[in-house]
Amino acid sequence: MKRILYILDKTSSHLIPDELAMNLDYKFIYSNSPTSLESLLIKNKPDLLIWAVKNPIPPKVIHRNPGILKLPILSIIAETGTQKPLHKKHRFLAENSSKQELKKKILFLTNAKMENFRASKKPDKSLVPNIEALKSYMEKKGELISLDKHKILFHENRHSSFIYLIKQGLVKTSRMDQLGKELITGIYRKNDLLGLYGFHKHPVATEMATTLEASQFYRILYTEFREILQQNQELSLDLAQYLTDTVLELKSQLLEMAYASVLKKTSNTILQFAEEMQNPEFKGLNISRTDLASIAGISTESFIRSLSSLKKEGIIAIKGKKINILKPDKLQEIT
Repeated sequence: MKRILYILDKTSSHLIPDELAMNLDYKFIYSNSPTSLESLLIKNKPDLLIWAVKNPIPPKVIHRNPGILKLPILSIIAETGTQKPLHKKHRFLAENSSKQELKKKILFLTNAKMENFRASKKPDKSLVPNIEALKSYMEKKGELISLDKHKILFHENRHSSFIYLIKQGLVKTSRMDQLGKELITGIYRKNDLLGLYGFHKHPVATEMATTLEASQFYRILYTEFREILQQNQELSLDLAQYLTDTVLELKSQLLEMAYASVLKKTSNTILQFAEEMQNPEFKGLNISRTDLASIAGISTESFIRSLSSLKKEGIIAIKGKKINILKPDKLQEIT
């Protein structure tokens, strides 16, 4: 319910709040003491101030409470045109106005307050200084979509219309080689961004994204993303650093795939999911051994043999799909 603070002086001959309350579904807080304005503003946080007092609102009250400059105000005065408004939502009404005219003013000003409130809640494209702020913007402004397990989010070599933020679920990105073999390029989880394939007008996805379990995503159009970038230099720099870090990480993975032992590749792949595995509610990886082997860059048979070896050494435990890390330090020490 909207709250209206109605301040009258003892000489006011205008409508008393009780008469208005019978016609409007608002809560009226009223006082015959103009000096109580400041304390009543702080206590009640009204949606509208009706000032039915001969003298204007005291400047010292405005100075101590700058929020009043954003509050719709209706001043009831003897003669309109004798006072200047404090702001654009400050209106005046003559004392001899009808009840209907007063109702119209109240309805107009309280709706103006709510419209202003709603507008202030809308995410501002010019206030997205970093990646975390971009994610918050997508959560508030983006379209929420859901996909079942093993559904394609976007295709390789197709025009990319959206960027995505994973709300929940697990996604793999992959490419097909010349022989039609799938090569997994990445695994993405909750709170990860997907679909960053350049900053020009018509980006093309260089890989396919597929859900590994039922997943939900927030998405915004690439055109909207570009507008946000153009208005936020700090975000552009943060994204540049993020993409640089991603490239460096990929280089490390390439070196590892070229020179690391099969056991090392297996252990590092398991460690990618260490956080999920240590969760007491963890029910097992929803990723096939074939996909895990592809992430490791080895054959499925070699990956399974390595898992068996790690299990025999007591470093991991395996039950069905579920892999538990028993000795994370030992797993990290494997060369």
